[in-house]
Amino acid sequence: MFDLVGMGNAIVDLTTKASENQAFRNMSQVNKGGYFHTREDEFEEILHFSKGYDVSAGGSVANSLKAFATLGGQACFIGKIGMDKFGKLFTDSLRAFDITPGLMIDKDEATGCSVVLVHEDGEKSICAKRRATKIIPYKGINWDLAEETRCLFLEGYWLDDNLLTVKKIINKAKNSFIKVAFTLADPMVVERHQDFFAKYMKSIDVLIGNENEFKALGNLALPPLAVKTCGDRGVDVYQSGKWMHFDALKITKVENTSGAGDAFAGGFLFGYLHHFELEKAVRLGQECALDVLAKVGAHVSEDLKSKLEKQGLL
Repeated sequence: MFDLVGMGNAIVDLTTKASENQAFRNMSQVNKGGYFHTREDEFEEILHFSKGYDVSAGGSVANSLKAFATLGGQACFIGKIGMDKFGKLFTDSLRAFDITPGLMIDKDEATGCSVVLVHEDGEKSICAKRRATKIIPYKGINWDLAEETRCLFLEGYWLDDNLLTVKKIINKAKNSFIKVAFTLADPMVVERHQDFFAKYMKSIDVLIGNENEFKALGNLALPPLAVKTCGDRGVDVYQSGKWMHFDALKITKVENTSGAGDAFAGGFLFGYLHHFELEKAVRLGQECALDVLAKVGAHVSEDLKSKLEKQGLL
């Protein structure tokens, strides 16, 4: 029995130095920092020139599950990979965090991949292709695994190409009396799928996102529990018809922002599913986010659990 089954984009993150990638340096129109779009041939060229990279299983939900599992939660990830070395790397990375893989295998498409190009000042330029993870057939989902959980965790990125699949998953979960947690993922995704949120919000138990994503929801009714991260201003939580504010934790130096929101979601859901008081669940989420902010990489440290145990938080 799992505490949490996450369903999301199976993306392998390759982190490399921007200064050493000839293909990226030739793309003079790309501004430093943030995401940038590429054609398939441009992406392949950047991938080809990515040498000596660090590899980890990425994607929003996978990053959240890493935090959840590091704290001691029993987790499973369901997504789709290709039959290539990156698919194996993704699977191995999940297992390294004791996350059970529930992966579909695409025989024709390569595994989804993100190249994180780190500049000398620490800023990152990121490009990605979803590839195998773009289309998720409902019939391909391993429900023997998915139904053995207390909660399903979905990401908004699936809505663009897998709207019907997401609807079927939520309906299946509710019919099976499984809780549904949902991360909004991106303001543009929220804006494109207002009709979905208007209809399915009542079927979501926990909604997680940042302030821009919640702003994109407009005046739509919220589920019983909604968690809004507000950066250095802290966290706002909606419960029992009212909003509560929790101040941000102090941090002396930020090394990295990629994956901090994902880590927060994993930590918060751990507290929520283990029936911790709301303040403590928020604190766990903040501690996970803080851990990611203070280091290079989008996932939490292996020793985070022991640190939190010493603080009396676990």
